[in-house]
Amino acid sequence: MNIAMRKLAMLEKDLIQREQAAKLDGYTSSPVDPAFREKITKLMDKVRVI
Repeated sequence: MNIAMRKLAMLEKDLIQREQAAKLDGYTSSPVDPAFREKITKLMDKVRVI
């Protein structure tokens, strides 16, 4: 279970970095699916509470 949480945390971090890189490059839209990112963030928030 611990490995799965680490991978989710790394995925969340990667998604945030991709969005920041896109903003710096001047893109107005996100390269990451916002619904997918929201699901990952909600899941990680639930895990952090437990």
